[in-house]
Amino acid sequence: MAALSARRNMSTDSTVSMYGHGGRRQPFFVLDDQAVEDQYLFTSFRFDKKEKCSKLNPVCCKEAKHVYLFKYHFDRLKESAKCRGWYDAEKCLKRPIDLFNRVEYAVTQYEQKNGKGGPYKIRIKLKYHGNLQIDVMPELSIYKKPLLYPATLELFKHPHEAASRCNNFKIVLDALPTNKSLHTKSKTEWRSMYEYARFSAGIESFQDAKEVLLYNADGEIMDGTITTPYFYRNGGWVTPHTTCGGQTGTTRRWAIDQSLCTMGTIKIDTLRPDEVIWLSNSVKGFFTARFVASPHRCQAPNYRSNSTSTSSSFTAVDTPNSEDSKSIL
Repeated sequence: MAALSARRNMSTDSTVSMYGHGGRRQPFFVLDDQAVEDQYLFTSFRFDKKEKCSKLNPVCCKEAKHVYLFKYHFDRLKESAKCRGWYDAEKCLKRPIDLFNRVEYAVTQYEQKNGKGGPYKIRIKLKYHGNLQIDVMPELSIYKKPLLYPATLELFKHPHEAASRCNNFKIVLDALPTNKSLHTKSKTEWRSMYEYARFSAGIESFQDAKEVLLYNADGEIMDGTITTPYFYRNGGWVTPHTTCGGQTGTTRRWAIDQSLCTMGTIKIDTLRPDEVIWLSNSVKGFFTARFVASPHRCQAPNYRSNSTSTSSSFTAVDTPNSEDSKSIL
């Protein structure tokens, strides 16, 4: 087993061989190896036409009122494109309604081929030249009714099963620290640090009821691989500060805006075996997990599906009525 002092460096090493539990070896390559036409930003969210509108869902356009945190996803793409200097990509995001129309069109195309259903997981990929790709796929939840807009994170006050059934989901600490970079702060095509963390923890599918906490070289929790974590510290719930290097997730932003939590620094040596941690993302909402000190104990059910998904691509000047390309993934 390699020493834990080893570190994942995605942006400076030409090829770095990283070792995890059991001596596993995984190569990482420089970002320069990624062709610019293959680079993209992305965001994922829950789309459910049957979902009741909530006053707690920030409004950006009335048509998208049933789409979970759509305003934050639009803002995320626009801000990330600006941060990366992608002028054409930023320019194509003029109005939230335009993006919503493309999402709705992609869902319609999916339902024409697969029948009506829902809820769906929507993934929007924005490329540097302004092209959009919208993927539609069924969403599977471990809860019959997900917790999307919690009024509190206090466990003893919470009636929802997502707060009480923490044994359904397990979370472990990553095998190695991860360097902070643009690609840990924004959702980009560069996912190696998350893929390796999940691989090291024995996670085989996004439907596995398992998660991994990433941490930086200073021993500070950065993020989860697909969720934002919240820890109970000093009488309140705390999510990792942006300075720790993790993403400014949409559910995280919502929780901060609703005063459900504050930002702070969570050191890995403060993690307690079996402590309950809140997790959230814009597909599954909010739910609890139990911290497992050893990844070898991280045995949990998975919720795997063989369902297909549909991808619709639009250029910066396309409209939903124009010729689009679709593929089954």
